[in-house]
Amino acid sequence: MARLEARALSKKERRSLLERLKPYYTRIPFSEKADLRLVKARTDSGEYEIIIVDGVPCLFEWSDGRIYPTLQCLKAFGVEWLKGVVLVDKGAAIALAKGAHLMIPGVVGVEGSFTRGDVVAALYHETRTPVMVGVAEVDSSALEKLYREKARGRAVRRVHRLGDALWELAQEVGKRLS
Repeated sequence: MARLEARALSKKERRSLLERLKPYYTRIPFSEKADLRLVKARTDSGEYEIIIVDGVPCLFEWSDGRIYPTLQCLKAFGVEWLKGVVLVDKGAAIALAKGAHLMIPGVVGVEGSFTRGDVVAALYHETRTPVMVGVAEVDSSALEKLYREKARGRAVRRVHRLGDALWELAQEVGKRLS
């Protein structure tokens, strides 16, 4: 069980957060008046800071300094605010849940317009369930061509996946704060 410390974000912290999100996302998925809280959690696997938005464990900062959405956030607020998503087949969804990066052969579709380095989500194509958040290794137009040509290589570098320590922590935080 994690030790949690929660507090509301100040106006200055809220403005700073919103400014940091703007370069990476097409729009912000929640209103400026949303209830934003910072939860600091200590677990056996490390220390995490998660931004809670209206009760949903929503955002976290990764080691690259970027703020990423949790899978819970994508489920609650949708994926339309991301620059793009990659649709994956069942085999890829299973491999992603086990910790793999997304490889081109598992891609069955691309939505949106993104460039190499953008934050994207991988969705299981049949249910549109988010299974991974990561960083695009190729841009959307090139990826569409590559998966149709049955090319090989990595499409998206994994940052957060279904079942990882952050996912488990966000589940716990969501239950304890509701």
